[in-house]
Amino acid sequence: MTEVNLTVSVDAPAEKVWDVLADFSGFLNWAGGGAGEINIEGEGIGMVRHLKMSGDELAERLTLLDPVNRRLGYDLVYGEPLGMKQYKAIIQVVDVGSVCEIVWKGEFDTGDPGSEDQAGVALSAAYEGMTAALVSYLDR
Repeated sequence: MTEVNLTVSVDAPAEKVWDVLADFSGFLNWAGGGAGEINIEGEGIGMVRHLKMSGDELAERLTLLDPVNRRLGYDLVYGEPLGMKQYKAIIQVVDVGSVCEIVWKGEFDTGDPGSEDQAGVALSAAYEGMTAALVSYLDR
């Protein structure tokens, strides 16, 4: 598995950022800009969000929801986002005073060692894009 780590500083209180990220079923509210479809299966740890965005379909299972440490984890159930056949992620929101940091950690496998670097760059860019979308959502 290849690992991608990215820490991004966000000019917002940690609790406000966490409230948005912790709503696993509300992903498209902030990340999709209202575009796409989401269907939820179950609730709490183990729930699955089925996403249709830009013609792609995928599903992710919630594996960790830790409000005390502001950590959320999920695994890919099906789909191949960015060419990844396996993917799991943990997101943490760290309070650093009047701002916070979002710590993204993803592990993936494309099934093709020659494409790992390209997928890693794309995943890092996706994390940056999701952070920008989150900031824009919070600023509304």
